[in-house]
Amino acid sequence: MGKLEKLINRITKFGLNDKVQSDNKELEIQQLLVGLYSEFLNMETEFDDADFEEEPTFDYDTIKKNVQTNFPEFGCYHSVWESHKIVEDADLVTGDAIDDLSDIIKDMLVIKWQFDNTSEKYAKWYFKDIM
Repeated sequence: MGKLEKLINRITKFGLNDKVQSDNKELEIQQLLVGLYSEFLNMETEFDDADFEEEPTFDYDTIKKNVQTNFPEFGCYHSVWESHKIVEDADLVTGDAIDDLSDIIKDMLVIKWQFDNTSEKYAKWYFKDIM
């Protein structure tokens, strides 16, 4: 099992289990997210054009409920709309850390399923594509 699979296996536990054991969940999730991003930046992929069955649907509401339980201190945050521009009176938007993390975990569950049910080549290509 490669580093990417290990990162995905661990991060998905926060959406599948409402009582994940960790010395510091917030620090761990940050490290996992940085690890995923690092894998993305350093990954070379190519498409596997074999035919595979379609992945199952993962229940977003269950994932979100587990993420909320694991990270009760997470919630809404402000961000700047069009943050890549320097605007004196920039518009603020509100984001939701629980929703963001739930979306990431749901995507990682699809990739985890692909590692188990398609090919490593396809799973890595899909990971690179959705990031």
